[in-house]
This record gives sequence, structure tokens and C-alpha cells, in this order.
Amino acid sequence: MRLPGTLRTHRPEIARVLVFIFAFSAWSMTAPANIALALLVALFLMDIPGHWRELRREPAFLLLFGVAAITVLLALRAAFLFPATASDQWLGISAWIAPFLFFPVAWWVRLEPNKLWDLLIAAALGLAFGVVRKSDWSLLPQVLEGLRYDFGFAALGLAFIAAVLLVGLLLFRARIVGLRLRGRPRPTLGWTIWGLGLAFPLGLLLATQSRGAAMMLGVAGGLYAFGQLRGNRQGVSPTPGQTRRAIASGVLLLALAVLLLWSTKGRQMADWQAFKSAGPQLSYAESASAAIRLNLLEVGLKTFAERPLLGFGPGTSTTEYLIPQRLVPLSEHHLAHVPNISHLHSVPLEILTRFGLTGVLIGVLLLAVLVRAYLTLWKDPPVAPDLRAFLTLGGVMTLLYCIYDFRIVNLDLRFFFILFFGLLYGLHLARAERAPPRIVKRHAAG
Repeated sequence: MRLPGTLRTHRPEIARVLVFIFAFSAWSMTAPANIALALLVALFLMDIPGHWRELRREPAFLLLFGVAAITVLLALRAAFLFPATASDQWLGISAWIAPFLFFPVAWWVRLEPNKLWDLLIAAALGLAFGVVRKSDWSLLPQVLEGLRYDFGFAALGLAFIAAVLLVGLLLFRARIVGLRLRGRPRPTLGWTIWGLGLAFPLGLLLATQSRGAAMMLGVAGGLYAFGQLRGNRQGVSPTPGQTRRAIASGVLLLALAVLLLWSTKGRQMADWQAFKSAGPQLSYAESASAAIRLNLLEVGLKTFAERPLLGFGPGTSTTEYLIPQRLVPLSEHHLAHVPNISHLHSVPLEILTRFGLTGVLIGVLLLAVLVRAYLTLWKDPPVAPDLRAFLTLGGVMTLLYCIYDFRIVNLDLRFFFILFFGLLYGLHLARAERAPPRIVKRHAAG
């Protein structure tokens, strides 16, 4: 059966609209976001036969289907070994494959990489709309008095996205304040939008009280300032004035990180008291977040050691199944406390326990694919410095976040991963397609 002519001819235009819908609704309206993503994947599958020659050599494409096959096989194995987890294994298949759907998004972004800015704006507006829509505004007085609030999201996930948004606003300041309408500059409107934009993620970070997000801002600021100093010594920066402003942005991020950490000093003092009362066994300070993560690290490594090659299955939770069922030998302390926690609070740990060394291989291949895309940002002609810095710092922040929390299979971070790395990889694909062919010199024999 032949596809309708309109669908065959206008797939790129349809996909463009769907990408915008996905970018806007990712954190505000889950149903439209899922529908848009599903349709993008369906359109991509329709495109495969006509582009098979280039796709079969594309690492991200091969990784997507390789991960899908491995995840299905490991889920079937786990369902056979632990029949009580069968339903969780089927759910685990889609949950673990979903982050790799950044490639179908990238496939459509590559057609119009200049629209990347519009997609970033749509994502930021969608996040703001989602916060306004999901918040309980009757709690506003308590929030202003210092109540920790999540605005209808998971607090750590929202804080992470807000931190990335804040970095983007600082890096894109010149673009925003240089706003032009009908060919005329509108500096007042630009500064107003930028000021309100900064207030939004700062308010979210203060209310969510995420120390991890604050530390990520500090890391981003330090890396950015260091990069600008290094670039200036190499003569890469266009002018000393631009370098000074860039370094000021890095220092500002560091200062914001310090202020945000200072605003949570009460929680830090409570953690310190918990550590002191626990004595030499720091992981026994169950009320301190750092101690909880030390405890989970120990549990995760012991679980990995039980099945190091293939793990316990993509849908098998260590804290909610393996430990309560006593399938992993642990101390009485672990048996009493760890099942009260929903997960291991670390993507690498969860990968080790669920996929074993097979998951490590997948992770290494994913990093290699993304590093390949990042290298494209620095090729001649280089990508705009502010965009290059944003994509790089956002990638570093994502890696750090995955180390201290486990939300890669939840919609908030899953959608962020798909969109952010879809934009990065779409830019990589677009530049790779437009690159001039390599000239290979042939030397005469003899």
C-alpha cells in the first residue's frame, strides 16, 4: 500500500511542526509531547528506506537499534529469571530505549539547523508555562518565607533544567538584549525579557533548594571562565572586551552557585550534625543526603558484583525488589534502610545493576557518539561561540546530574535528554552533510 502523496512529500514540514510541539510541551503537557515524539519516530521510520545508505554508516542510528535489541533480550531473560518482575521488564524496555530517541529528533532538526534558536525559545516558554500551570499558588506566601517547593515537578529534576536555562540566558544575553522587531533594535524590550528570564530560573533554584544544581552552576561557571582565559591566550577570542564579558559571566555563575548554597545552609548544618552523630561510619547518617548516596553506592556495587556481565534486567529495581526479596546478600542496616528509597540515585549505578558490563559498553558507545558530535562544534567554520558554549556546558551538567540522581527513565529528564542532545546531534548531522568531500591524493605506483 502506497503512502498518501501529501505524507510522502511533506514529511519534513510535518516533522518541523512536531518538533516544535515536542519542544514546547515537553515539561508542560505530557500527552502532546508523547504524541509528537511518537509521530516523529514514525516519520523517521518511513524515511529509513530512502536514506539507508547513509544511515547504515551512522553510529547513533546503529546504537539506537542495538540498544533496543539488547534491552529486549535482557528484559526477556529477566522476566524468565524473576517472573514476578515481568510487567516491570516490559515497562523497562521502553523506558531505557526512550533516551536514545534523540537521534530521530536530530534527523529532522538537521534539515533546518537555523531553527535551533526557535526550538530553544519554545522549550523555555514551555517550561515556564508548565510551572505556571502545575503550581499550587495558594502556597506562594510559604514559598516566599522559605518553604521548599517543587512547582508540581520533581524538585531535583526541575532544578537541573532551571540551572541549564540560567546558563543559556547568561550566554545568550547579547542576542536577547539586541532584539530587533521589523528591522529596528528594541533594547528596552530586550533587557526586560532578559531580566524577567533570569528571575524565573533563579526563583526556581531558590525554591527547590537543590544543592546539586547550585554546584553544577559553579562547575559551569568555572569551566566557562577557564575556557575563555585559555582561548584568549591562544588568540581565539575576537576582542579583549568580549573576553572580559565572557569571563564576567563565568564569575557570575560561580557567585550565584555560592549564594544558592548559602541559602541552603540550614540543610547543610543538619547534614553535618547527622554525620557527627554517625561517628566513623558516615554512610549510617541516614538523614544526610551525602550519606544516603554513600550507602547506595555501596549497595549498588555489591549488587553489580552478583551479576556483573548482564545484570538483573532493565526493569529490576535494586531498592524495591532485589533487597526486599533478599536476592542480594547485604547487612541488616542495608536491609532496614535501603528499601525505603525508590532508586539508587545514580544513572551509572542503575546501569551497572540492571545491565552489568553490557550497560557499561552501551554507555561508553553513547559517550563516543556524543563526543563525536561535540567535536563537530569546533570544526571550521566553528559554531557561534555562545551556542557552542551552551551545548558544551549543558552536556557537562547533564553528565554531573546523572551521577547524583536517577531520572533518565522519568519523563522530565528523558524529554530533556531527547531534546537537548537531539539539537546537538541535529547540528552535527547538518554540518556533516554540508562538509566538502575529502580529497584523497593518489600516488603513482612504481
